[in-house]
Amino acid sequence: MSANHHYRRLKLPDDAPFELKPSPGKGWGAFATKRIERGSLILKEKALFVIQKSSVDITGLDVFRALMELSTTELVQFLLIQNNESEEPKGLLETLSGNSFASALKSVGFYTLGSRFNHSCIPNARVPSDPRPFIELLATKNIEAGEEIYFCYTPDLKAQTRHERHESLGFVCSCKACLPGTPFQELSDLRRRLIRGILYITRAVDLDGQRQTSQSPLIVDPKLKAAAETGNIPLMSRMVLHLLMVVFLEEEGLLDDWAVKVVEQGAVTPVFWCQSAYNYEIGDLALVQDTWLKKLQVAFPLYGRTDPADQMIARMFQQASQKYAAGQAMPPWT
Repeated sequence: MSANHHYRRLKLPDDAPFELKPSPGKGWGAFATKRIERGSLILKEKALFVIQKSSVDITGLDVFRALMELSTTELVQFLLIQNNESEEPKGLLETLSGNSFASALKSVGFYTLGSRFNHSCIPNARVPSDPRPFIELLATKNIEAGEEIYFCYTPDLKAQTRHERHESLGFVCSCKACLPGTPFQELSDLRRRLIRGILYITRAVDLDGQRQTSQSPLIVDPKLKAAAETGNIPLMSRMVLHLLMVVFLEEEGLLDDWAVKVVEQGAVTPVFWCQSAYNYEIGDLALVQDTWLKKLQVAFPLYGRTDPADQMIARMFQQASQKYAAGQAMPPWT
């Protein structure tokens, strides 16, 4: 029974603005106990333990050794997750994989509370920073009391269709973007596919960091594909494509405060670098518009226009790509 469920014994912070309880069709979830304002901290949690390996290299023995370092109280918290009364007890690796966050520094942390929040492809919260060894969960929208709190489990899902997302997640999501047969879901698939294409044009690689193949064509125009992969996309075209992607993200309900800080760079940087007075004037005029759609509308005539800085930008991209291939630098698309 849910009243005696092991999750009831998980230790929540005294000021936690949420409670854990059953979520229809999703097992358990976290629900707001009061109104949570956009931008507010929902949870800051230190990992119960961290294993300094990439997730694919971790063994059951690694998990066992980490557990042996825990206090009795901490070990009990782990066991409450492993033996949750609603299912058969999971193995150590399975318990870790379902309740962990991976770091970019090839480490994996186990979190008893952060892993209790369910997924949505249109979330109302996010984990904005690399979890090492803390995670922070912040509200991206106003969340009312009684409302379930969700975050998106994988950032790349914003550029994947419903089918691709479900394959990646390993389960079926029932959020607004995943309900089949609805106008929003059909447009969502189209928008997210276009976002993926724009990312390829501006980064020259797909979501997995690889070039597209003939078996999985994302950009079917060979000239555009070649231009993207050599960094020869005109500077002002990059600006227009970036603004178009932002409009799609906004239509999807994914343009939160943290995303805006990132995407603004992609719109502002081309204007900063351009050397044509006309390009600068129109680009600057676009940036001062009060909505992303208006910015796009003003900037759109710049698509395809060349700029004296184009060759310099292409050389910078090519040099950065070579250094990345040699393991000497971060990828040029970060």
